[in-house]
Amino acid sequence: MSYPIWPVVTENLAEQLSATQAGVIHPAQLLPYLPLSLDLAAQTLDALAESARVEKSTSKDGSTAYIFKESANESPRKFSPRQCVYSKELLDDHEYSVLSPEVGKQVKAELSLLASNDIWPAQAVWEHELLFLTENLPAPTSTSAIAGHSRLPFKKVEQRLNELLDRGVLSLDKELNAWETPPMRYPKRAYDRNDQYIRQFPGAIREELEVRLVRGLSISLIILLACLILAVVAKIPFIVLLFSGLITAILVFVKIIKAHPKALPEL
Repeated sequence: MSYPIWPVVTENLAEQLSATQAGVIHPAQLLPYLPLSLDLAAQTLDALAESARVEKSTSKDGSTAYIFKESANESPRKFSPRQCVYSKELLDDHEYSVLSPEVGKQVKAELSLLASNDIWPAQAVWEHELLFLTENLPAPTSTSAIAGHSRLPFKKVEQRLNELLDRGVLSLDKELNAWETPPMRYPKRAYDRNDQYIRQFPGAIREELEVRLVRGLSISLIILLACLILAVVAKIPFIVLLFSGLITAILVFVKIIKAHPKALPEL
């Protein structure tokens, strides 16, 4: 029986990345490199924290970090691996790529299998989006600025940001109303690669479809009500307006449901 390698890949990445950050790693810092949810990343790090060499820590602002004690005294440096973190094969492109092609395929296959029994894609799709926007928008990064670029409506963005705050993923400067990620970079190229993979799962776009469904039904209802009002005011035969309104409402509803997802801007 073969065991999944994605937890080992995540552990190796966390250990190597933490070694360039004086032994400290935050779960969010793994996401630019792997298409994981924060829960999957934290689950792997929590397992490491059961050993004596890794310690889980919570700072005063509530952010959660994991400290690899063996690297705590090393000087910070740029993380730029030239070998796969699992197989040690040489990497052709080491800019936000930490896996060889074969290992990458195996990890994605395992995560695909996991998605059949786990809701991780539904969480990962908005976690990656909000981390990408928070990291790349000009500071101070307000809730309104993030919502203005997100594929989620304002209330959902506000709710999700507060969830990330409660989980110690993001921090909030209340005086400036500014959101901040742990020290990290999440370039558009890495985000697009992860987002494309995650969004192939139906659960990842469920919330987005729910928003479209509500919007489509609302606009369709407005069209039908407008037809009713027009029939009364203009004294146009109701049957004609109803027929025309139904066709228009159906076409608008289908267009909204089938619309391509909003593309995140280059930041």
